[in-house]
Amino acid sequence: MPRLHHIGITVSNTAAATAFYVAATDGDVTGPLSKSGPAVEAATGHPGVRVLLTFIRLEDGAFLELAEYRGADNRRIDPDNGHIGAAHPAIVVADIAASLARLEALGHAPLSATMTATAGPLEGYRYVYVLGPDDVRVELLQEPH
Repeated sequence: MPRLHHIGITVSNTAAATAFYVAATDGDVTGPLSKSGPAVEAATGHPGVRVLLTFIRLEDGAFLELAEYRGADNRRIDPDNGHIGAAHPAIVVADIAASLARLEALGHAPLSATMTATAGPLEGYRYVYVLGPDDVRVELLQEPH
């Protein structure tokens, strides 16, 4: 039975990213956990790297994994959704207005008014995008009532 366990997001600042994603989701935090050594170097392809991993558990059991690479090149990519290979987390929240209020208190305003999807698998969902840490576009969704 395939299911999503987690989505990993590489971040530049663990504390700021954790604050943002907790404000968005009201999820439970595990970490940061520090990982290093030969197995981590082999898995990441970065010799000498230390990775700080923070997991935010969502209500359905899936996780957001925030990974801060220390001792790596740390080149910043442009995560614009129009670029091939870019991805964005789409997170279902209980109350989109409450999530937006918490994010705005951290300085992250929505990129548009909240909209309602009119077709496809998201029909009836309310949604809005917020530019999160490291310019990752995060989609917040609220299920139809």
